[in-house]
Amino acid sequence: MSPVTVVINKILLGWIAFGAGFAVAGGFIAFISLIGIVTRLAGITKTADHIPIYENSMAMGILLFNLLSLYQPVFSWIFPAAGYSIMYLSSLFTGIFAGCLAGALAEVVNIIPIFSRRVKLRKGFPYMVKAAALGKCIGCLIQFYLFNII
Repeated sequence: MSPVTVVINKILLGWIAFGAGFAVAGGFIAFISLIGIVTRLAGITKTADHIPIYENSMAMGILLFNLLSLYQPVFSWIFPAAGYSIMYLSSLFTGIFAGCLAGALAEVVNIIPIFSRRVKLRKGFPYMVKAAALGKCIGCLIQFYLFNII
């Protein structure tokens, strides 16, 4: 392939990724707004006047990570330890977000009260929530360890 063709292909892929990012971000933001995770977290942190900033930040983050997953850049050229630092920091924030999303979704569908009635659980709600969080954490660590991400 000629260098011009390579550049045109990269520009075309960039536009496709950008358009796909807009579509994914729009659907995801609609889903997040529907289950009320942003308004719930903004109410808890008493920052309800910043909800549009939160939603725009989530949409831009989805677009950015869509481009990052498409092109898979190497961050070690910035400074030597940046690659792992960026990976660990983004993994931390992704885990926090996934945990909040899973908790909000479970709250919306009332999974914990339904489950506790089905198994006739009368005591130990805090232990059940802590066990679920610990299991999620251990499962993620095992997955990351097995796939050599960490």
